[in-house]
Amino acid sequence: VELEEDEYFIADLIGIKVLTETGIEIGTLTDVISTGANDVYIVKNEEGKELLFPAIKECILDINFKEKKMKVHVMDGLLD
Repeated sequence: VELEEDEYFIADLIGIKVLTETGIEIGTLTDVISTGANDVYIVKNEEGKELLFPAIKECILDINFKEKKMKVHVMDGLLD
């Protein structure tokens, strides 16, 4: 199956490390929720807390599958 630009297989995303745009590790992507508008990435931090990141260009800045890392912009209130 050929994917469009900015489309990914969920299985390829699971287990990827999630970092802020300044390089601080937030956690690991553990699941993806498919909604009507956009997907939501579930990221579990070291304390076991689940954080939800909308899969939108304003939030997901880069995904590097070679390094298994995702760079995100943390929107206001997202880590609260």
